[in-house]
Amino acid sequence: MLYQVKTGDTLNAIAARFYGDSSKASWIANQNQLANANLIYPGQQLELPDLPAKEATLVSPALLSALCPALNASDLSYFCKALDLDLPKAQITPPLCVAHFMAQTAHESAGFSQLRENLNYSASALTSLFSKYFVGADVNNYARQPEKIANRIYANRMGNGDEQSGDGWAYRGRGIIQLTGKANYQAFSRDWGIDVVNQPDLVAADPVLAVASGCWYWQRHNINAAAQADDLTKVTKLINGGTNGIEDRAHLLGIAKQQMGLN
Repeated sequence: MLYQVKTGDTLNAIAARFYGDSSKASWIANQNQLANANLIYPGQQLELPDLPAKEATLVSPALLSALCPALNASDLSYFCKALDLDLPKAQITPPLCVAHFMAQTAHESAGFSQLRENLNYSASALTSLFSKYFVGADVNNYARQPEKIANRIYANRMGNGDEQSGDGWAYRGRGIIQLTGKANYQAFSRDWGIDVVNQPDLVAADPVLAVASGCWYWQRHNINAAAQADDLTKVTKLINGGTNGIEDRAHLLGIAKQQMGLN
């Protein structure tokens, strides 16, 4: 697959991100016939070689395609590689855990197609959903202005500063389980060794980090235990805080189990 080099990237860092092993930088250098592995630049396109066939995949293209039918072939490849890299890091490897994880994240991200929170709300929607954050304020001054809405509703919580700080927009929901709030971005950065505090949009732009943030949330909330008990309601509450969309989550879980031979 192709990878576009970002500011601050090194071949070692790219290899560690995509293969879990910085020494595999030599694979990338050889694949791209780089005379000097230290000379890469932002915007450069690198071909990342496939993992050896003996390294089995946790999530097959067939499984991901069944859950996320709108993904094109390129995105399927990117996300399958990301899942195979990140799931083991978070101990999401038992088949039932993988099935529940894939069903929940497919629901949360609309089939891995919505990796940034949609905050384009009308005045009536703001009143219905977020009235407590607009006490003393005219919602009409915020309607259909996602940045202003984020800065308002996420102000002074989850590690964010006040409305004027811009933290609400900077640290809005991203990734396959919508990582939200500066404190969560800081904790994810610390635990996984990748700075998404200074570059928060990487959580949506980079498939590996979009998946990794979901794995981090799953592991941090010990969702494996509920998944191994095959308790869809508990898994959903740990992800959602309630049971919103549980019918679709159940449908997707059924698809995952069928694809994985767990029925």
